[in-house]
Amino acid sequence: MGNFVYIPIIALLCYTFLFLAFIAAKKNDIINAFLMILAALILWTGGSFCMRMQLWPSIKFWYDASILGLTLLPYAFFRFVYEFVGASGTFSKRLWLLLVIVTNAINISTGAFLRAPEVVFAGNGEVSFVYHTTWLVSVMFGVCAVIVLHMLFLLFKYSKTNDMTRKQFTPIISGIIILFIGHIIIMIPYFRGFPADILSGIFNAFFMFYALYKRRLFKLTLLVSRGSCYVIAAGLSFAIFFNLIRPLERFINVNFTIFADHIVLIIAFIFTIATFLIYYIMKRFIDRVFIREEIVQAENLKEFGFAVTRSLNVNEIMQELVDVIQKTISVKRVYICVLDVHSNCYEVAHSTSLLDVKSFRINKDNPIALWLANNNECLLMKDFRRTVDYKSMWETEKKQIADIDIECFVPLKDEDGMVGIVLLSGKEKGGHYSFNDISFLDSVNSIGSIAVKNSRLYEKAYLEARTDELTGLLNRKYFYEVIQTEYEKHKNNSLALVILNIDDFKLYNQLYGNKEGDIALQNIARIIQATVGNNGYVARYSGKEFAVILPLYDMLAAKNLAETIRKQILNMNKRESDYSLKMLTVSGGVCSIPYAANNVKQLIDNADMAIYNVKRNGKNAIMVYSAGEHHVTADEKELSEHKADIYSEYAPTIYALTAAIDTKDHYTFNHSKSVAYYATELAYAYGMNSDCVEIIREAALLHDIGKIGIPEQILNKPGKLTPEEYEIMKGHVENSIGIIRHLPSLDYVIPAVIHHHERYDGNGYPRRIAREDIPVSARILCIADSFDAMISMRSYKEPYSVATALKIIEEQAGLQFDPKLAFMFIELVNNGTIRIGEEEA
Repeated sequence: MGNFVYIPIIALLCYTFLFLAFIAAKKNDIINAFLMILAALILWTGGSFCMRMQLWPSIKFWYDASILGLTLLPYAFFRFVYEFVGASGTFSKRLWLLLVIVTNAINISTGAFLRAPEVVFAGNGEVSFVYHTTWLVSVMFGVCAVIVLHMLFLLFKYSKTNDMTRKQFTPIISGIIILFIGHIIIMIPYFRGFPADILSGIFNAFFMFYALYKRRLFKLTLLVSRGSCYVIAAGLSFAIFFNLIRPLERFINVNFTIFADHIVLIIAFIFTIATFLIYYIMKRFIDRVFIREEIVQAENLKEFGFAVTRSLNVNEIMQELVDVIQKTISVKRVYICVLDVHSNCYEVAHSTSLLDVKSFRINKDNPIALWLANNNECLLMKDFRRTVDYKSMWETEKKQIADIDIECFVPLKDEDGMVGIVLLSGKEKGGHYSFNDISFLDSVNSIGSIAVKNSRLYEKAYLEARTDELTGLLNRKYFYEVIQTEYEKHKNNSLALVILNIDDFKLYNQLYGNKEGDIALQNIARIIQATVGNNGYVARYSGKEFAVILPLYDMLAAKNLAETIRKQILNMNKRESDYSLKMLTVSGGVCSIPYAANNVKQLIDNADMAIYNVKRNGKNAIMVYSAGEHHVTADEKELSEHKADIYSEYAPTIYALTAAIDTKDHYTFNHSKSVAYYATELAYAYGMNSDCVEIIREAALLHDIGKIGIPEQILNKPGKLTPEEYEIMKGHVENSIGIIRHLPSLDYVIPAVIHHHERYDGNGYPRRIAREDIPVSARILCIADSFDAMISMRSYKEPYSVATALKIIEEQAGLQFDPKLAFMFIELVNNGTIRIGEEEA
C-alpha cells in the first residue's frame, strides 16, 4: 500500500491541535473527559509512530506508551459518555481506571499480556515488527471490552429516555463505529500496512468535537489562541521542510555555490520565515472568520448593557433588547413575553413591530416554559420537536408557535425564577442558529433578565408609591398629580370629578369590626373600578372617600355614572349570605370644568361642597354642584328673602358660640353678624345656591370665634399693636379652627374660616396662598370682614366713611381682594342691594 507515514503525522498534529485548543477552553467535566480522549489518542498514535521511527530512548518505551494510550482509550470514551449524559456516582469510573492502570503496570513490568514486538531487518533495509501473542492478551482486551459494553449501556439507557439526548449522541456513536471499522480493516490482508486504525481515530476525534460543538460547551474562538497557531504553523513548516530540505540543499549547491558553506544557516532562516508567514496568514484568516464576529457581538453587548443601565423604563429596556438581537443575529421577528403574576402566564409585552400578533400567551406550566425554567439555556424548536415534552403539548399550542414561525426560545431568568421568555423567529436569510448565536443570546439573557427585573421592581415600587395598599386604587397623593395632568390636557374640553363619601362608615366599623370594614372598602373599590373601566381614574381620596376623574365627561354623564355606582353599593350587602350586614350608602358630589369650576382646586372644593349638601339633606344621594344657579323652593319663599335659616337645627350651636365671644368682646359679636350679612349678599350675587350661601353665613358668624382666647388687653388696646401683640392676634385664626374641628357637624366651614385673612397676592396669613388657591368662600369673607372693620368704630381708630372704605377696596382689588368679587361688592353697595347698618335677624 506504499509509505503512509504522513497519516500518523497528520493525526498527531490534529490531536495536538485539539488538545492545546481545549486546554485554553473553559473547563468542565465533559471538556476534561474529551481532553483525556485526546491524550489517549496522542499516546497511542505518537507512541506507535515513534516506535516505528525507532526514536530515542527505545522501541520498548514507545511501545509501552502506545499500548497505554490504546487501553486508556476505552476508559476515556466511557468517561466522556458518562459525563455527557450526566450520570451520577463515581464508583464505576474509579473501578475501570484502576483496572486499566493495574493491567498496564503488569504488562510494562513483565510483558505478560502483550510483549514488545521483535524488530526484523529485511535485506532491502526495510524494518518490520513481529508480535508474539498468547491467550493472555485476551485479559487486557477483555478489560477494554467490559468498559466499552458499560459505555454502550449508558448510551442506550439515556438515549432511550430522551429524544434530544439521542440526537446529541448521534455523532459520538458514528465516531465509535468509524473507529471500530478502522480496526477491523487493518486485519484484512489487502489493507495490511495501511494505518486505517489511526485514520479512523482522526475521524472519531472530529465527530466528538462536533458533538461538543452542538452541545454548545465551548466557543470556536477559544480554539484560535496564539499558541494553537504557533503549533499549526510549526507543524506545517516541519512537514514541508521534511520533504523539501534535501531538494533545497541540492538546489543551493548547484545554483548558488557561493553560499554552500552557509547552507544550514540559509535553510534555518528560510524555515523561520516560512513558519512566521504561515502563522501570520493563519492568524489573519482566523481573525476574519471568527474574531470579527465576536468583536461585533461584544460591541453590541457593551452598547446594550450601557443602554439598559441608563433606563428603568421596562418598555425602553425591552426595545433595546429587541434592537440588539435584530442587529446582531438578523432575525425576522422578536417577541418578548413577560410573566403576569395575576394570570400566571407569559404574555407578549413587546415585539419587533406594532403590527405583530400579540394575542398569544405561554402558560407557566407549558412544557416549553418548564423546560426553559429547569435548564436555563436557549431552546431550539427543531431540537424540542424530538422530545416527549413537545408531544405532550396541546395541538393549539403547537399551532400557535408554528403560525408565528418561532425557532428559538431564550429564558430571561434570575435567582428568583424566570421573569420572561424571548421568542425568536427564523433568520432573515433562512440560516440556522449557530453556537455563536446561542452564546450571544445567553449573554443577552444574563444582562436582559437583570435589567427587566430591576425595571419591573422599580415600576412596582413606583406603582406602590401611587396606589392605596388596601384597595389597589390610586392614593391621594397621586390623585392630585393625575387630576392636574388631566386638567392641563383637557383645558379646552370638559373634565368631571365625582367624590363619593361612605355614609356612617365609622358606625359600620364599630358594628362589624375593622376587618369587615376593610372588606367593604375593597368591594366598593371593585364596584367603582369596574363601572369606570378605562374611561377615567379611580382613587381612594381619604379613609372613607373615593374620587373618580372623568376626562371629557359632562355634568350629566358624570352624574349618571355616579348614580350607577351608588345603586350598586346600596345593593352590595343584600346578598343572601350577607343579610346580617348593614346596608352601606354613599353621598356623592359631582363637579365639572369648565361648567362649574375654573381650576382644579375649585373643582375639588365644589365637589366636596356638593357632598356636604347631600349629607345635610339626608345622605344616600348624588348632587351636582352648579355655581350659576340658585333655585328657590316654595318653603324658602315663605321666609324673608335671603334670610331664611335653612339649617335651623345647627343654629343653637352657632349662637351659643357667638354668645360666648359676646361676653368677652361685644364688638366681635356684632361684627360677625354684620359680616354674615355682607357675605351672604355677595355670595348670592356671585351666583351661589342656597346651600353654599348658608355655609358662608355660618362661617362668617364663626370666623372670629378664636378671639375668645386672645387677652382682653390686646383685643381692646386703644393704640397700634406691637409686632409681638400682632402675632398673638393673628393666632385667633388657628384658635377658631381648634374650636370648630371639635364640632364635626360644623367642620365644613373650616376652609372659609382658616383662609379669610389670606391676600389675593399671596402675602396674607396663615398659609400665604394666593388667587384661586384661596377658596371662594374665604375670598368673599375677606371682603365682607375688611369692609365691616373699616366702617366700624374701634378702640384704636375712628370709623371710615362708606365711600372711603369702598375706595380702599377698589384700590386693593387684585392685591388684597379678588378683583371680580371686589367690584361686585362695590356695585352691590352702590345700587342699594347691600344696606349699610342692616344685619341679619
